[in-house]
Amino acid sequence: MKASIDLIGCYWTLAGRYEFGEHDESPFDFRDRVEAAARAGYRGIGLKIADLRRVRAQYGYAGMRRLLADHDLPHVEVEALFDWFATGDARRQSDRDRRDLLEAAVELGAHHMKCCGDFNLPGCPFAQLHHEFQSLAAEARACGVTLALEFLPVSNVNSLRKTLDVLGESAGRGAGVMLDIWHVTRTRTPFEDIAALPAACIACAELDDGTISVVVSELEDTLNERRLPGEGEFDVPGFIRAVLATGYSGPFGVEIISAEQRARPLEEAARRSFEAANAQVRAALMT
Repeated sequence: MKASIDLIGCYWTLAGRYEFGEHDESPFDFRDRVEAAARAGYRGIGLKIADLRRVRAQYGYAGMRRLLADHDLPHVEVEALFDWFATGDARRQSDRDRRDLLEAAVELGAHHMKCCGDFNLPGCPFAQLHHEFQSLAAEARACGVTLALEFLPVSNVNSLRKTLDVLGESAGRGAGVMLDIWHVTRTRTPFEDIAALPAACIACAELDDGTISVVVSELEDTLNERRLPGEGEFDVPGFIRAVLATGYSGPFGVEIISAEQRARPLEEAARRSFEAANAQVRAALMT
């Protein structure tokens, strides 16, 4: 068992009062987020596409790299690519995002780049999903970028099995599963199924907490009801142990998407989320 785990302060955790939608940039300056993350104890930070573009325009990749290196934040997450399987206008926008996300992942040495399935249910046919993902994975692999495909109850990639089927031959070859305890718990995915995965199939894992049953709706809960690790009903230490049982040795993200977290001042948001997640990590590693 590992002696410690590096934690990434995911974008939503440290972004403050952002607006959901196309322009969901953080009101907090990137430098301030980097400094707050480092002071709290994080070893990485996340960037989402609209915010990434703004930060890039302000600091440039060289400036971003200096800030991350000066504050010892080696793990970067960039997110999230949608509609990579689509056609028409949606695909054209997705391809613009794809170029920018891959460029950022290369320039910043990102640990992974996150992508998701189709939210317009019933969604894109599986054969098309699988085919388009192989093309995306090949492009990412050529850039030295690892794709993290996340399954969510509100998308058509809504189970571990479906995720592995979409990954196909790219699993462990530049692509893997993003295991978020929120979606793992809400989809009733057994921890035994996670522990049985080859380590190479896992791109990253994320920590948060919440209720096992739906409060408002699956989507509303996902966006507003997440809690700090240890403050809900999830078995966070059990989840961490299941991921580590695979041999996965990378960082874990801390992704708190909630109205409560958005309202916290930056320093408090960073400190409380890190301390809560780290307490669950310690509990997992002591068992």
